Amino acid sequence: MPNLTFSNYRIVAMASSVPARLRTSQDFAEKYGQDVVDKIIKNVGVVQGYVADESTTTSDLCEHAAKTIIEELSIERDSIDALLFVSQTPDYVAPSTACVLQMRLGLSVDCLAYDINLACSGFVYGLSAALSYLSNSGIKRVLLLCGDTVSKHCSPEDRGLVMLSYDAGTAVLIDKDMNSTDQAYLKLRTIGAGYRSLIVPYGGYRHRIGSLERTLREPDVVRNDYDGYMNGADVFKFSITEVPKLIKDFKNDFGIDYDQVDCHILHQANAFIMKNIAKRVGIVEGKMPVSIDRYGNTGAATIPLTICDHYARDGDATVNETISACGFGIGLSLGVAVLALKDTQVFKVRSCASVFEDDIGNLHNETRSLVNA
Repeated sequence: MPNLTFSNYRIVAMASSVPARLRTSQDFAEKYGQDVVDKIIKNVGVVQGYVADESTTTSDLCEHAAKTIIEELSIERDSIDALLFVSQTPDYVAPSTACVLQMRLGLSVDCLAYDINLACSGFVYGLSAALSYLSNSGIKRVLLLCGDTVSKHCSPEDRGLVMLSYDAGTAVLIDKDMNSTDQAYLKLRTIGAGYRSLIVPYGGYRHRIGSLERTLREPDVVRNDYDGYMNGADVFKFSITEVPKLIKDFKNDFGIDYDQVDCHILHQANAFIMKNIAKRVGIVEGKMPVSIDRYGNTGAATIPLTICDHYARDGDATVNETISACGFGIGLSLGVAVLALKDTQVFKVRSCASVFEDDIGNLHNETRSLVNA
């Protein structure tokens, strides 16, 4: 049973970055009608969010967030022993985006780096991996990057997804701290039988080539084979049944009283779902911050993004509180954690306009001379 307990850690800092382009739910009124927009705002909770352009990727947003921490806190780049990149929208099929980010951030070649292919539960799973590394004597500092450009695999004709899905990247710096008395508690689950409920079916190695033509796939939904698919009824049922069950088991297994936790951060899936979960597990009103209204559902980024928005909306802040974090979604994957923020520097959400130029278009030109030699 994956009940995990960690000690001797400190969350040093958190930062979040969003693209420059702002899109509002009202922008869809002409296309879908005002009644649909009003319903989305009321039930789903999305008023606006930020959308990456064609050139901006998740790695650009996460790099920007990481540089906020590194530069603002004057972090020695060689002091970072591990870099974990959690996302389902990487730059390439291969290599791991984390390897490229190690180079872009100027980290040591002795820094381990790899991708974790998760989205909505990704922060909790990434946290478990980061804390596991810190329990080893050879690693003292981990940089955890979580983000997604969810909008990139949404059909513009699938209003159930396109009006929900937005983009962000986050960075969390975690240190080993042998003087800390705080503990972190985590519980993780996987319900892989529901993998078809949330899926991007084509573009991987099981189904590499599909149709780019968008056609009517279900009532009022036009998609191609590379667009994301969501079975809304299945995802809703999973969210309001399996997530509360996980949290209740977590509380019982660890003897944790949620009333003693300062703040509860849920994955920003849907405003109605979050309120339902909160009611079922006893999260009192006022202790569950919401950011979906201003940022939408940003996949792996939602939990750290919400933390930054909650604590640093009016400016960078130093935080000393105990929080819970619960991520759930695609996979189907879910996890919950309680951890301490102790003198944690939380940075205000920042806008990213920088894009990495990999010059891939010139790759074959570089090697053509070898053929012609």
